[in-house]
Amino acid sequence: YDEQQNLKPAWKYVTDVVRYWISEFHLDGIRFDAAKQMDNYDILRELDNVAHSVRTSQPFYTAAEYVPEEPSILKTNGGPVDACWSSSFHGVLINNLTDLSKLELDLMKYVISAPDLVNYLSCHDNERFLFLLGKQGNAFDDNAFIRMRLAMIILITSVGIPFIAQGDEFGEAREWGDKDQNKKKFPMQWDLLNNERNRSLVDTCKKLLLLRKQREDMKEKTANFIYEHHDNRVLVYARSQELVIITHFSNEEKKDYEINNFPQNGKWIDWLSNEEYQIDNNTLKANLKPFDGKILVLQK
Repeated sequence: YDEQQNLKPAWKYVTDVVRYWISEFHLDGIRFDAAKQMDNYDILRELDNVAHSVRTSQPFYTAAEYVPEEPSILKTNGGPVDACWSSSFHGVLINNLTDLSKLELDLMKYVISAPDLVNYLSCHDNERFLFLLGKQGNAFDDNAFIRMRLAMIILITSVGIPFIAQGDEFGEAREWGDKDQNKKKFPMQWDLLNNERNRSLVDTCKKLLLLRKQREDMKEKTANFIYEHHDNRVLVYARSQELVIITHFSNEEKKDYEINNFPQNGKWIDWLSNEEYQIDNNTLKANLKPFDGKILVLQK
């Protein structure tokens, strides 16, 4: 604190920077890095107040990187920011899609249901998710893409805020490496879209984002886990009484697999494939492909 000027010079400088970026470039959100290294949250609270004061007529979102995620930093818990960066989501998903000797159901349920966390598959702090599927899980080509599709389904249908690193949506898989990362250039590989499986992944992402945008139940901060089977590597969760997500973490196909405890009987349709299913006695019977993911919507 500068007593002669009656201000905190560092605070003034940082708040001026935030004001400039938001007013000049019309940002609708800002991410604060390395919050764990801060002595207290006072400056974060001030920056959040400043950011929202600049964008009074439009929504604004603040997020803080805190590794591992810290719930106390969230406004819902009395903290200074709207959301917290979640490194756990990436770690739990890559572990359960590459190590088929285990299924961490409790951790999966945590990352799927935790609200106000920014979830991601890839970011600047780790290699591309598709690259890691090959490196850690020896999964390549179609085997890798079906796992990537399942990961995208979970990312977009989880309760938290989905973050997609540019390129993940169409299957970027180049290794970034540990040396001179900041000096490397990685132009977008648009020619990947000449491949059918890359285009298919993009189409899946488009449908998932449309689901997230159109359905009100995707805005709710709840996920109800209605079925799980550790040995069969199946986890099913409902975002509402009319929207159910089925995840299958196995490379083995399952024929006429029964999933009970469905919220409602009637005709359901897969949002991604348009396949129709009839639910009777609150039980679904369906074929599960390797690393399958289904998003079933009740038809009225």
